Amino acid sequence: MGLKTIGARALVVDNNKVLFIKHTYQKGWFTIGGAVEKNETPLQAIQRELLEEVGVISLTPPELFGLYYNDFEKRDDYVAFYIVKSFKMEESNSPEIADMQWFPFDSLPEDITPATKRRLQEFLGQREKSDKW
Repeated sequence: MGLKTIGARALVVDNNKVLFIKHTYQKGWFTIGGAVEKNETPLQAIQRELLEEVGVISLTPPELFGLYYNDFEKRDDYVAFYIVKSFKMEESNSPEIADMQWFPFDSLPEDITPATKRRLQEFLGQREKSDKW
């Protein structure tokens, strides 16, 4: 039996815009996040990832939107997905991040990843929430 892993990701929303990132090591636009490290809660992980990747400091605790099972690439992974609406931003310079950009809900990039698109549609009430990533 393989090792279970857990990740934390967040949808950062500012009115009718959403913040997406591009990684240096993967194609497409993603929500912000990463692995939950040893001795860290998913909430602590997403707050760390937000700061490291894009300089976002949540002014209120990120709101847990859902817990998803991710078996992509034969992994046994769980993703805690948060919504962040109240935040401030500071400079960040992560070697993992190739680009970050705000997109209006009605003008999303073509190369948004399928899971990212599903999470945004769930948030906007355009599709039913799933428990699969």
